[in-house]
Amino acid sequence: MNNDGWIGKKGLRYWYYRYRDSEYFTLGIVGISLLVCLFLIFNIVIPEISQWFSIQTEVAATQQRISVLQNNINFMNNLNRGVVDEQLQAVSQALPPEKNFGLILQSISNAAVSSGVSLGDYTFPVGTITSSKTSAVSIPVTKPSLGLPVTVIITGSIDQVRRFIEAIENSSPIAQVDSIDGSGKTVSLTIEFDQKPFPTLDLTGDTPLTELSVKQTALLQQLAQWEKASASTNTPQPVSSTSAIPLF
Repeated sequence: MNNDGWIGKKGLRYWYYRYRDSEYFTLGIVGISLLVCLFLIFNIVIPEISQWFSIQTEVAATQQRISVLQNNINFMNNLNRGVVDEQLQAVSQALPPEKNFGLILQSISNAAVSSGVSLGDYTFPVGTITSSKTSAVSIPVTKPSLGLPVTVIITGSIDQVRRFIEAIENSSPIAQVDSIDGSGKTVSLTIEFDQKPFPTLDLTGDTPLTELSVKQTALLQQLAQWEKASASTNTPQPVSSTSAIPLF
């Protein structure tokens, strides 16, 4: 028998019949089976299980977003647009998004009429002024603050001055008296009128919309009352200054 025939006989069948009764045959079969099982577990079973859990997590998150969107849609549909507009107007007048000199002068005039004091000179910073020409001329604000300080000189009794301060601090726009200086019946008041630009909203689809809290609702009602009180006050005569108005 040549070598080729002899090598051909020593194939898998030869080794099978030779070692099938040996103890190494069983161990070999078990080892190969374990290796195949481990391969299948780490390369097929575990990735599939991980992918299944990942899909379930995605499904739950998507369902949560859909639920939030549905609740937001229902919330928006149930809103009273008229009430929302009134609340926005009250807030905008109480805390203007930009300098509103008309509201400020109207508030001072109404407070003067309701308290009975006489108005004298007043000053306030205009802020940045830009010309209509190509080259802009800017005048910086003297006080880098979101509030607008106004200095008012009033004449009246102590009770009238006190009523004037109360009227200023309980009307729109929101203001507070920072300083009082004077003697006799002539008093100089520095009033800070607050302002705040509208915030930039960064709402996503999964941001739930909620109703206003009780405290916020009560505050809006108070601002609305201030607005109505200011509107119901008789329109006073234009505030005049005894001298030229110093703007800066």
